[in-house]
Amino acid sequence: MADIVLRAALLERWRAFSNLLAVRDGAAKGEALVNAYAGPARRYHGLAHIAFLLGEIDRHAALIENIAVLQGAAWYHDAVYDPLARDNEELSAAWARRDLEGLSCAEPIATLIEKTKSHHAGDATPDEALFLDMDFAILGAPMEIYAAYATAIREEYAAVPDNRFRAGRASFLGGVLAQPRMFRTDLYEAERGARARENLVWEIGRLRA
Repeated sequence: MADIVLRAALLERWRAFSNLLAVRDGAAKGEALVNAYAGPARRYHGLAHIAFLLGEIDRHAALIENIAVLQGAAWYHDAVYDPLARDNEELSAAWARRDLEGLSCAEPIATLIEKTKSHHAGDATPDEALFLDMDFAILGAPMEIYAAYATAIREEYAAVPDNRFRAGRASFLGGVLAQPRMFRTDLYEAERGARARENLVWEIGRLRA
C-alpha cells in the first residue's frame, strides 16, 4: 500500500515537472521512469530515494539557481541501475538526453548525472555541489536509517559473494572516509559530516569483523 501511495505521489510530481518544461509525451516518460525505480531489485536506489532527493531540493529551493536541472537530475540519475555495471551514470544521462531532447536543461541535467559517478572528483557549480551532497546525504543519516541503507545495499549486490562484497564495500567506504571532508558544501558538512564519519567507521568495522 505504501508503495502505491508513493508511486502516485511521484507521478504527480513528475506531471508538474514535465508540464512546466513541456516535455513531449511526458506521461509515458514518467511512467517509464517510475517503473524503472520500482523494479524488484531496487532496495535503496528506488522510489523512496527519488522522493528524498525531491524533498531535499524543496527544502533548499532558496539556495538553488536552476531548480529544474536539479529536479531533472533527481529523476534520471539512477534511471539505469545495475550494481555490477560500470556505466550506469552514462546510460542514465543518455536516457535524460533522449527524453528531454530539445530542452535547454537537457545537457546540464545529463552532465550533472555523469558527475554522480564520483561525488568528490572534479569541479562543480554551487547547484551541482548541492545536488551531489543531497545524493550522498544518506551517509550522514541517523544510525538506524544508515544501518537500513547498508543492509539495502547488500541486498542490491546479492549476486556478489560475501567475501568479495565485504572487501569491495570496505574499500569504497575507506576511500570516502579518506577525503578531507564528507560533503562538498558547508551546509551538508555541518549538518551531516560528523555523523557520516561515524557511520562509515561503524560499517567498515562491521565489514571487516
